[in-house]
Amino acid sequence: MANPSEVNPTASGKEVIRRQYYDGIGESAVVVLQGVADHIMTTVSIIICERMGLSDGIFHMIFYPDASSTGLYMLQDQSLPSTQTFIFNEKVAITNTDAIKIVGESVSGTAGYDVWVTYIDQDFS
Repeated sequence: MANPSEVNPTASGKEVIRRQYYDGIGESAVVVLQGVADHIMTTVSIIICERMGLSDGIFHMIFYPDASSTGLYMLQDQSLPSTQTFIFNEKVAITNTDAIKIVGESVSGTAGYDVWVTYIDQDFS
């Protein structure tokens, strides 16, 4: 198991699978996974479901490295038709002050997405 710490690289750690969920992410960016010091978090899957019945809904998934205010788009203008589900199952590792955010958009301004995040948390604290 990798150890993100340069201070004590032989420290033992633990590895746990965790989940988080968000009810109704709209048109303001929401942090769906936040890094923690001395942890490596690796996404298993991020499941996004369009719940408002909108035919024009899109969303963006943005990675913010090292507490940066400038995000890197992982998904941009991803279409998600009415009541459909999108599954992002790429493995992405985040640490310390990294963050993954999701924001929705629609012409009506009423986008709404339910999001389920499953990830592996490796703790070296």
